[in-house]
Amino acid sequence: MQSDGFSHKENCVVVVGSGPAGAAAALSLIEKGVDVTLIEAGPERAAFGLTARVAGVTLTRIHRPLSPRHDGVVFTGDPSTVLFEDVAPGGLTNHWSCAVPRFSHDDFTDARRAGEAFEWPVGYDDLASWYDWVEPRLCISGSPIDVPQLPAGKVTDARTLAQSWQPIAEDAQRGGQAIVPVPYVYGARTTVTLSGTVFNSFVRLIKPVLRSRYLSVRFDAQAIQLEWSGQTRRVTAVIVRHPQTGTTSRIPCRAVVVAAGSVNTTKLLLQSTNSDFPEGLGNTHGVLGRYLHDHPLGKLMVDLGAPLSFQPAAYVTRLPLEGSVPLYAAACLQWSGVQSVAKSVLTGRPGQLTSCGFSVFGTMAPSEDNLVALDHEQTRTDGTPGLRLHINYPPESTTALTDARDRLLDLLDRAKLRPRTHLWLVDAVGSAIHFAGTCRMHASPRFGMLDAWSRLHAVPNVIVADSSAFTTGPEKNPVLTAMALAARAGDRLAEDLRAGVV
Repeated sequence: MQSDGFSHKENCVVVVGSGPAGAAAALSLIEKGVDVTLIEAGPERAAFGLTARVAGVTLTRIHRPLSPRHDGVVFTGDPSTVLFEDVAPGGLTNHWSCAVPRFSHDDFTDARRAGEAFEWPVGYDDLASWYDWVEPRLCISGSPIDVPQLPAGKVTDARTLAQSWQPIAEDAQRGGQAIVPVPYVYGARTTVTLSGTVFNSFVRLIKPVLRSRYLSVRFDAQAIQLEWSGQTRRVTAVIVRHPQTGTTSRIPCRAVVVAAGSVNTTKLLLQSTNSDFPEGLGNTHGVLGRYLHDHPLGKLMVDLGAPLSFQPAAYVTRLPLEGSVPLYAAACLQWSGVQSVAKSVLTGRPGQLTSCGFSVFGTMAPSEDNLVALDHEQTRTDGTPGLRLHINYPPESTTALTDARDRLLDLLDRAKLRPRTHLWLVDAVGSAIHFAGTCRMHASPRFGMLDAWSRLHAVPNVIVADSSAFTTGPEKNPVLTAMALAARAGDRLAEDLRAGVV
């Protein structure tokens, strides 16, 4: 194993991945004066993207194509399953829609009513202050008012629905739902960035602190193993492979934050075998890689008999808990964007169209039969073992999507908009790019790998900071909650490092 010629501090925390959760964890550690080495598998200069905003309006958004990954992956569940990745600074935030709803009190209550295996070891009150910590760093436009199923965030740009949505929202409220502006990250009101979205986690969170004496960044550094010491019962280093040279090097550390995404985080832990953990680091009860879940995603396009506003885009919340089966629900997010703005201007109704589209995000109850596992019968081009990914949507998921679609169409019809469905389809598994749950939190190691502070039960100096930590998957984009959990875990780790507990 060769030296990479880079100076590392023995007592640093290594953060694996510069996506939103890794970036949030790194910032919370740096703010507490902890030395951080951030390792990113992608090159420093990723493929081109461009985003331009002026006075709060996105004028241009160009990002490189995102293709499903096939290298060394076998899908043994639903054969249409897809897996998307972007090996680049900021990861999939190069392609992110930037929606940032908070989880609600009811999301944790819903998990608890489903049974012991689904109960989170944290609740909304544990995360609220960390949502408050993350959100101002993102710059969010959205509603400043709490509604059922969707707590208000700390918004930079307060928005209200356009008048054409008001009677629909009042009607929805009578049925226990709410309609509010979609909370969106916009990074800055006026900006030009060479990234594919207005918020790229590396550009917005890491670049501003690159000069910090507490931060070192390594690009082209793919984590392939966490080095375990049976004597100290700790991880003592991260082994990385450098794709450009094919060499490996060792980064010594005092603790590790793994934030490589639900699939690659789990793969790294599964590859980190030793005599104490022959089935993967910390995998004492065979849970690692299991309970994989995703957001079933429906796409709805409707033609309308009258114009409807899409600025700001509307968010139609799920039904109350008493109106749904535990862990099955769906919310509808209206489409917006540069093309819609241009089309509405050309038709003479800026911000309004007589057609609109919605993404209908649903849920699935996590099952231990859905999993990510190593496949030693094949090898990836980087020399690491292949992957087997097994997942199927249960029929209840499709029912939740179609019920949400029908409720939305009924609301539009009662508003005399005469909706006519132009398109309805349910995307392939993985299309939402929201895989989660493969290294889940739970009070008991029988049902989860992590404790309430996102640490491996059996390895106290390893944190898992991305959505693989999710015990269940509410019908909400996971990014904001993953960041809140990561920041919370990083802050506690800093305190424990200072106290000598870790």
